Formats: sequence, structure tokens, C-alpha cells
Amino acid sequence: MCAAGRPQILWLMKSAKMFRAALASVTFLAVTAIPAAGATNASAPPESCGTAQPAALLGANDPAVDVPAVQSAVNTSRNVRLQGTFDFGVSGTVLVRCDVEISGETDASGAVVTIIRRGQWDFHTPYPSVMPPPVAGPIVAIKHIHFVQSMGTAIHLAYSGGAAISGNVIDDMRARPVGAVAERAAIVVGPALLGGPANSSFFPNLVSGTIEVSDNRIDISGSESTMTTRGTGMFVSMYVGADVRIERNFVTGNTRTGLAILDGTFDANRRGSVVIADNVIRTAVRQGFIQGLGPRAPIGIVTGFNNQRVFGSDPKLVTIPVVIDNNTIEVGDPSETGPATSPMGIINIWNAALITNNTITVHGHSASTTDRLSTSGGILATTSHQVLKHNTVSGEGCNAIRIGGTVLGQERVGNVGIANNITHFQAFDSGFDNCADVWLEPASHNNTMVGNSGSLIDDGADNNVTGFGPVNGGVGGAVSQAVQPADDLSVDFE
Repeated sequence: MCAAGRPQILWLMKSAKMFRAALASVTFLAVTAIPAAGATNASAPPESCGTAQPAALLGANDPAVDVPAVQSAVNTSRNVRLQGTFDFGVSGTVLVRCDVEISGETDASGAVVTIIRRGQWDFHTPYPSVMPPPVAGPIVAIKHIHFVQSMGTAIHLAYSGGAAISGNVIDDMRARPVGAVAERAAIVVGPALLGGPANSSFFPNLVSGTIEVSDNRIDISGSESTMTTRGTGMFVSMYVGADVRIERNFVTGNTRTGLAILDGTFDANRRGSVVIADNVIRTAVRQGFIQGLGPRAPIGIVTGFNNQRVFGSDPKLVTIPVVIDNNTIEVGDPSETGPATSPMGIINIWNAALITNNTITVHGHSASTTDRLSTSGGILATTSHQVLKHNTVSGEGCNAIRIGGTVLGQERVGNVGIANNITHFQAFDSGFDNCADVWLEPASHNNTMVGNSGSLIDDGADNNVTGFGPVNGGVGGAVSQAVQPADDLSVDFE
């Protein structure tokens, strides 16, 4: 390992112990803006929240009865149990302002039998009345409900002090018109769909606590055009001091992103972390949603700084600890006929993320890959000090693994890739000149890539590469120094 790279690896070792180390205090962006025009106030004084006995409701399958009945129950009870079938009408919404657990029923086999039909943003915690919120939002649990034909979003918690969303089924969604396009996003925690300053500034107390989204089955496919409908399995975004856990979800039919886990930071007590593990994302969409968003779609997982791009561009920024582990992703259509957009397995925009044991199958098309912005492939590691280990990438695309910034020329340093299986990945041999199994972009330096086959294009400087086409440098020191903190980070999340 060259001397220039060693301080960056040591930096990774320190950052991997974030739960035990004292970190620099967090500086938040200005939070003086007011909520977006037309936003409904959601804040409720704690004394106004109900403490009645648990409520059990039997669905009438009638929106005139069901919406007010469920609204009354969540206003007055901390535990609401739903039985049977409820109809929320064309656009019915239940506003959640207080801590509550809303649960349905399952049969002896574990299948969900409680149904909520239709509605728009069926359960929704709107923005608080003032920004920044003086207190954390409601803690909401929603479990074991089958949402059918929800418009736009089934669960939208824009203001949340904690969430447990598990065991739900969401399918047969109706697209919600948003200007010239349409939206299907099954689960949203954070302000992603509401707009306004909450999407451009971190607001303490807006989204915080423990956010758990697990064991949900989501199908966001529909009859509308895949190029004009943004179909996303879930958004979690703009959280401060939250511990986010996205585990064992099954998502299919996404036209944009299966899991979009975006924009988070520490709170003043240095709390904050992300785990994305054991999820399955499968979509055979050939022409994904790219309007105003760039040429890549569909995408399995996007995680890191999206709204706060300035943070994602800083290779020295200490970001919250992140583990992306054991996810199965299949994106793209292998058919060779007709136009297509460029699919991507994982895009990570967190420094020092640990990306391990993921299995990615991607079906890209060389005719769609014309520049760096339209490359397709397995893992696009866009930040620094990441460890990519034991991932498997197969299929066809421009790059199985790519190290480079979200824009050309961003410095990317200290990444380590070891024991990744790309044997069954076929890099395009025509079209864009930088297609290879592994591509280290310009402005990348002191990265270490270890392989046993395949092709590599090194457009950076002082990168240490072995086992691919070109061979330079000794990699043992860099690998050993990266593996230990990666193992430490894994233990921290157990």
C-alpha cells in the first residue's frame, strides 16, 4: 500500500467505530423556512392524543362509514385493530397525529386477511405546523394490512418520531397524477412526496427515532406507461438521528427504484445509522422512469445523499454508518428488441458504507449506454472509503463495479473491493468506451481492487489493482486494514 493511501484507510477504520467514538458535532442547515404551501398541519399536543382502550373495528366496505370510523379510532386509541374489509373511497385519507399501532389480522397460514381498498395516502402524517418541529412526530406502527388500489401511496409518514411498518401487502396500486407524470410509491417515510424546504434542509425532529420497514410485499406495477409513471417501492428520506432498518421486503414492478433510502445525518447526540438487508427487488421493466431524473432506470437500491448532493460530494465527510447486505436484485429486461433505458443494481452515496453479500443480476443494453450518465451495471459506488466484499454480479451491462462520483471529476479515494464474484457478468464491448468489468473513474485514487478475472479500466491515479488485466502495487496491506473495520461495523449492528 502506498503511503498516500494509508491515511485514508486509517480514516475508514476510525469511522467504522462510530457508535463508540466521539464524533464532531453535527451542523444542520438553516431551518427557518415554513412548510410548503397547502400542507396540512399535523402537530398535536400530547395532551390531545387519546388514551382510550384498544379499539377493534369491523370494516363496512363503505367509505362513508369506514374513513370516519378509522379516523376516530386513531384519534382516541393507542392500539387499533382492523378486521374485515374497509373501503377508503376514491381519495379517502386517515390523518395520524398521535402515537398509535394500527394492525390487521392474519389467518392460520400467516396470510394477511384485513383489507383496505382504495384511498389516497391511506395513512398520512402531514407536516407539523411549524419548522423545525419543537418535538418529534408521532410514533406509528402499521402491520398486517393488505392495501389494494391505493392511489399514489398506501402509507405516507412525512412527520415521524419512529415507525414500524411490517407484514403488509401493497398491490394493484392506482397512479396519482403529479403534473405531467404519475406516482406510485407504496411506503414513504419522510417528506419525499410533499416538496418544500423539508426536502432541501435537515429539520431535527421531522423524521427521527427508530424506522423499521420489514417483511412487506409490494407490487408497484401497473397499466400506465412505465416511462411516465414513477414507481418506487419505498422512500425513506431526510431523517436526523434515526436508526433506519429496511429488511426482508419483497418489491416488484418498480419503474424507478425499488428501495430509495436517502439523505440522513447524525443528531446532536451522534445517533444515526442505516441497515438495508435481506430484501428482494425484481423488475423486468425495460423502459424505466427517467423524466427529469437522469437516464438510469430501473434501479434496485439507491441510498445516500440525493437531495443533499453537496454532502455526497465530500470524500472526507464522516457520514452515518451504513450496511447494505445480502439483498437480491434483478433489474432490466433481457429481450434484445426495442428501445430500453439503463438499469442499475445498487447506487451508494454514503462514505464508508459496507456493501456485502448482495446478489445482483442486471440486463442492460449496449445501445442505451452512450456516456457515463447512462451506464448500466451492478454496483455504482459513488463515494469514498467503502468496502465492497462478497458481492455477486451477473448479466450484461457496462460495468459490474464502478468507482466514481455522481458528477465527473469528483475525488473518490480509499475504496476497497475484495472477493466479489463477477465471473458471469458480460461487459459491453461496443458503444461507450469505458465499459469493462470494473471501471475506476478519473479523480479516483488510492483505491484497492482485488479480483481473479475480468477486465479493468483504471482512469485514476495510484490505485492498487491485482487479478484483473492491469496489475500494479501491493494490495495486502490495504485489504487487511479494510477488512477489520468492516467486520467491526457489522458487529456494531448486531
